[in-house]
Amino acid sequence: MKPPQIQRGIKSKHLSNKPRGADIGPVARMRDEHPESKVKRIRMAERTTIETRKKWLSKWSLSLGLATVAMIALAIFLWLRPYVFPDEEGTPLVAPVAPVKVRIDSKFPSPQKDAAIEIVKQATVHPDLAKVKALIRPCGTTPEAIVEYFKTAEARDGAVEHYEWLSSMDVNGLLIEGVLVSCKGKEKPAERLAFLTPDEAGKWKLDFDSYARTVTPPWPELLEKGAEQAQVRVFTGRDMYYNGVFSDESQWICYAMASPDMEELLRGYCKVGSPQAEAMERLFNDGRRLSRATMELRRVKDGEPKQFEITKLVAEDWIVP
Repeated sequence: MKPPQIQRGIKSKHLSNKPRGADIGPVARMRDEHPESKVKRIRMAERTTIETRKKWLSKWSLSLGLATVAMIALAIFLWLRPYVFPDEEGTPLVAPVAPVKVRIDSKFPSPQKDAAIEIVKQATVHPDLAKVKALIRPCGTTPEAIVEYFKTAEARDGAVEHYEWLSSMDVNGLLIEGVLVSCKGKEKPAERLAFLTPDEAGKWKLDFDSYARTVTPPWPELLEKGAEQAQVRVFTGRDMYYNGVFSDESQWICYAMASPDMEELLRGYCKVGSPQAEAMERLFNDGRRLSRATMELRRVKDGEPKQFEITKLVAEDWIVP
């Protein structure tokens, strides 16, 4: 037998070759994975995250697209609704069509450019009583007064510089041809509108009152002497001047009135909902902001000197039927 020291040495050697649980136990082996396994696990996690994001983006894109289509459809429906579904006020079933201006039928041929301008020249340049009778519709003015008017025309408007043919200007149910007469004026150019209409025999004549912009009584009597009533030819447009007896905007509609023959700006008022107000609104149906008109005015108690009530729209231009 070997000595005990040698046996202890062999025993110790064998014990030292056995694996130790504290150094390489099963738990330690499980935690020590291979590097390739880690990479695969990371890539799988990333792929799962990307796919999840794609799914959410697809859902949000679809929702947003559907919402956009719905909003567009709603906007189109609201736009078309007044024309498709009539309301209690009688909204038309289809979009309104702008009125087409049709030439008034007449058995008398209209004068062409040169002929129309020649009539105006003959009627306005040094006329006599015979020319007045043959070429001018007097509209209540005496032939003598018309002759005197044209004798003083150059002193008032300056020399005529140009005639411009305006062709058809049908208004108030009348067959009208127009010529614009441009004059030199005193301080600035002056213009006159020559309206031609046929008489019963088909003779085209100049309408004197529209050419002269006749006001009855004349402007000085209305503005300086305070005449109570007048028939005037003016340019008119909507206005917002409310004060004094016309201060209530819920009761009155305001219009500004001007004329080349006066410097003052006048105001005319119509009762809301009155026949006069309806007639005045027709002047602006085609979108115009300024229109020619012949109207009757009257003063109102306690009104300002340049404020009037519009009692009648006589004509939708300066020529009266």
